[in-house]
Amino acid sequence: MGFQNLLNWISGRSPVGQTRTTASQSERRRFQRIDLAEGKLTIGSEGSFPINNISYGGVRIDLRHPELLGNFPSGRVFEGRIDLLSIHFATRFKVCNVVENFVGCSFDNLSSAHSRIVSEFMKPRIIGASLQEINASTLQNRDPGLRLRWFQGDEGAQIFLWQTLNGGTVKEEYYFLDYLITWDNVKHLLQTGRISDSGGKAGFGRIDPSSVAFFQVPSHRALKMGKVILENAGLPIEAVAPLLNGISREERRLYFRYVLKENDSNLRFYPGKSREGFFRVANLSFNGLALALPEGEQAAELERGQELEGELQIGERFITVQVRLSYSAPQLIGGNMRILDPDKTEILAGFLAPRILGQSLEELPAPMEEEVPFAPSGSRSYLFVGLHNTHILSLIAPGNRLVNGRIVFMDKVVRWEHSLLTAYSCPRGIIFPRDWDLPHELVEPIPTLSPETVAVCSQMIEAARIPEEMRKAWEKVLLVLPEMNET
Repeated sequence: MGFQNLLNWISGRSPVGQTRTTASQSERRRFQRIDLAEGKLTIGSEGSFPINNISYGGVRIDLRHPELLGNFPSGRVFEGRIDLLSIHFATRFKVCNVVENFVGCSFDNLSSAHSRIVSEFMKPRIIGASLQEINASTLQNRDPGLRLRWFQGDEGAQIFLWQTLNGGTVKEEYYFLDYLITWDNVKHLLQTGRISDSGGKAGFGRIDPSSVAFFQVPSHRALKMGKVILENAGLPIEAVAPLLNGISREERRLYFRYVLKENDSNLRFYPGKSREGFFRVANLSFNGLALALPEGEQAAELERGQELEGELQIGERFITVQVRLSYSAPQLIGGNMRILDPDKTEILAGFLAPRILGQSLEELPAPMEEEVPFAPSGSRSYLFVGLHNTHILSLIAPGNRLVNGRIVFMDKVVRWEHSLLTAYSCPRGIIFPRDWDLPHELVEPIPTLSPETVAVCSQMIEAARIPEEMRKAWEKVLLVLPEMNET
C-alpha cells in the first residue's frame, strides 16, 4: 500500500466514477425515485446498462438497443452488479415492467447489508428533493433591513437565508439531520456544528446557538451529506450556491490539511542548505506550509509572492521544498509549497495520510452494550467515523482492555476479536460502522497484516480526538505485529 495512493484516495483523486444526480419529483409511486446521470448495472455476458433511476425498491435501466428487449420478459430473475460512485455490489433482480427501451427491475431478496447501502445512498437525495420554499412571515426577523427566506424539507432539513433588499446574500443557516452549517458572506466564513441532544430542535425553526458544538476541523460527514442534499435540491441558486461553494472549499482543505498537535514537534523547516537555523512548522498540507516565527521576530522583510527554498524535516528525513508566500502575520508566514525532489513525495504522504484520517474522526452514537451479546460487565462501546468509509468501532472493558473492534480505511479492515488481530480487504469499500459483524459477502481475508497497515492504524489513533481509554486499548493491541495464520 503506497501512502501516495492513500492520500489520493483521501482527496478523491483515485479513478472513481463521478455520479451527478438530480431528484425526480414527477412520479408518484410506491418508492420515490432518484434520477441518475450516471451509474450502471452489469448483467453477466449481456453487458452493462445505464441506470436511469433508482429507488428503495429497485432500478430502471436503459437498454438503448431495442433488439435486447426479448431478453427481459416480465418476471425474469437475474444476477446483476450495481456501480454507483464508490458503491459496488451484486444482488438479484426481477423484471417488473418494460416501457420502450427502459426495463424496471425490483431488488429480489436484497440482503440487509445491501439494503442499508441503498438506503444510505437514497436518504440525502430524497431529503434534497423535498426541500422547498415556504412562507417566512411567521418567523421573527430582528433585522428589518434584511429579507428573511425559509426553506423546509423532510427529516427536519431547513435553510434560513438572509438577503439585502436588492437580493444580495448576507448569511445562511442550514440544518439537516443532526448538523448545522452556517455561512457568513461578509467574513466569507463557513462553520459546521453538531446539534446537541440537550438543546435539540423540536419541529422546524431556528434553535438556540448554545446547543450547537462547532467543529475546530470541519466534519467530513456534515460536508458530504450537506453537499449531496443541496445538489439534489431544486432550490434557487441564491439559496444553494454560497453554501455549495463554501462546502467545496472546506472539502478541499479538509482532504489535504493536517492541523498540528502539540506533540508534533519533529517538524521543522530549514531555509537554505546549511541546516543551521530553522522555523517551527505551524501547519502542513500536501501543497502548503505555515511557519511560526520565533517570539519577538517579525515578518516585515517577508512579502507576499516571495519564494523561500529550504528543507522540510519530518522525523529523521529531509525534503527539499520551495514555498511561495501568500500571507504573513506578525508571528506567522505561509503559502503554497512545492516538493523539489519528486522521489520524496511518499515521505510527506506517509506523514499526512494517516493523520488526516485520524483528525477527521467524529464520534457518533455507538451500538448499546445490550445489543452486543459478548459485552463484559462494565464495558463501553465507542464509534468514530471519518473520511469516506473510515471508522473505528470499539468495545472497551475496564482496565483499558479492547474486547472487540475494528479500524476501517480505504479497502482495509483491521479487526480485533478473540484476542487476535486479523485483516480483511473490502473491494467494495462499504462496511456499516454500527454493525459489529462483518458482511462476509463483501470482505476477503488477508493472510498477512502488513507493517504499513499497522502503522497507519497507530498514527490514526494518535492523531484522533478519542477517549484516552480507547486510545490506550488500541495501542496495546497494535504494539506488536502478530504472526497471522493462513486463512
